[in-house]
Amino acid sequence: MPKVSVVVPVYNLEFYVERCLASLARQTCQDIEVLVVNDGGTDDSQLIIDEYVAQYPAMFKSFIKPNGGHGAACNYGIDRATGEYIIIVDGDDFLDPDAIEFMYDKAQETGADLLIGNLRYCFSDRTQPFKPVPFETERELSAQDRDLLYRNWATPCGRIYHRSVFADPDVRLLPGIFFADANFAPKSYLVAKKIYYVDKELYNYDITRPTQSMQQTDKRILNIVPALQDMLAFYRKKGQFDAKRQQLMWYVGMHCVAWIQRVKTLHGYPRLRALREIFAVADENFGADWLKTGIAWDIFGRKVHRGVKIARALNYIPIVAFWKLMALLGKVDRGVEAMLAFPLRAYRAVKHRVRARVGSVL
Repeated sequence: MPKVSVVVPVYNLEFYVERCLASLARQTCQDIEVLVVNDGGTDDSQLIIDEYVAQYPAMFKSFIKPNGGHGAACNYGIDRATGEYIIIVDGDDFLDPDAIEFMYDKAQETGADLLIGNLRYCFSDRTQPFKPVPFETERELSAQDRDLLYRNWATPCGRIYHRSVFADPDVRLLPGIFFADANFAPKSYLVAKKIYYVDKELYNYDITRPTQSMQQTDKRILNIVPALQDMLAFYRKKGQFDAKRQQLMWYVGMHCVAWIQRVKTLHGYPRLRALREIFAVADENFGADWLKTGIAWDIFGRKVHRGVKIARALNYIPIVAFWKLMALLGKVDRGVEAMLAFPLRAYRAVKHRVRARVGSVL
C-alpha cells in the first residue's frame, strides 16, 4: 500500500497538465501513486499523460472515462485509490515539492483524518496566499473551530484525507454537476473524526485559465441547487441535520446570497428562475430563520442584505403573476436588476406603479 494516492482529474488541459504531473514526479515523498483520470477530453492531454506513465510506470496510472464532469472524475480516482491517504490535485494546479511529504508526516503525527492547509493563488504575474479557514495558528480543530468551517468557502484541494473518510460511499463529490466542492466539503467535515489545520501554503491554485470553473458560472448556475440539497439530505440520512442545523443554515445561506452576485448576467426568465430556485433551498430547509441570522449583512453589507429580503419576498409571488407584472411594467430585465441593485427604491417604485395599474399586488 502506498502512503498517498493522488487523484488528478483532467479535462482538456494540454497546456497545463504537464506542469501538474511534473510537480508530482518531483515530490520528496516518492511512495505515492498518481491516478490521472482523463474525463473524456478531446485535446492532446492524454499524450502528455502517457509520457509520464511510460517514464514513471511505478508511480503514474492512467484512466480514460466518458465525460461526466469534475466530480465524477474525482470519484473515479478515489474508488481506485489504494493509498493510506488520498489527495486531490486538479490537472491545472500543482504542488510544492515537499507538499505530500509534509502533509503525510503531519497527518501521521497528529492522527488527523482530514488535514487542511493553505492555498497559493497563482496569477499570470504574481502569487497570493489564501487561507480557506479562519485560523491564525496550527491546531487540532475543536468543536467550536469545526463549526466555523461552515462559514467559509471550501475546496477539496490543499487537503489530505485518510482513506477512512471515503469508506462511506456517500462521501463523494456529487457527479454530473458544476461546483461539486460545495456539496463535498460539509460531508467530509461530518465524517472526519479529527481535523487538523496547518498554516502553510502547499497547493498552487491556478486562476488564470479562461475556462477555469470559477469563471464559468452563468449557464450552470442552478447546479448549486442539487449540490446543496444533496448535502442536506446526507446530513438527514446520518441523523445530524438537527444537531448541525445552525451551521448548515449559515453554509446554505452563504451560498444562496453569493449567487445573487452571479445571476446578474442572466437575463429575463432565466434570471427570475435562478433567483426563485436558489432561495427556495434555504427557505424549504430553514424557513425564515436563515435570513434572521444576518448572513447577507455579515458577508456583503447592508445593500445586499436588503436585496435578499426583497428577492426572498418576491419568491412567494406566483411565478406567472410575477412574470406578468414585469411584462406590464415593460422592463423585465431592468426591473429585476433594479430590485437587486437598488432594492428599496425599486420596491417602492414597483409597488406604486402596480397599485396604480392593477391594484394592490405587493
